[in-house]
Amino acid sequence: MAAGKAFGYGFLGAILGGVAGGIVGLVGGLVWTTLAGTSGFEGYAGVVTALWIIAGIIAGLITGTAIGARRGLKTPS
Repeated sequence: MAAGKAFGYGFLGAILGGVAGGIVGLVGGLVWTTLAGTSGFEGYAGVVTALWIIAGIIAGLITGTAIGARRGLKTPS
């Protein structure tokens, strides 16, 4: 039962972490392109922002899964 609860919390954490990481990545990418004065030539600023979003999603998935699974194991049945 504890493994199922940890899996459920881990799955929920992955979803929420991925969404939150994507939002943070979007904001970080927009701030980076603004501060660095990234050129908009042929969509370069968009590519940089998209890479930030992807990095944020990956980081959010890993972190959210770890936190969710740990929380699922600590929660009393």
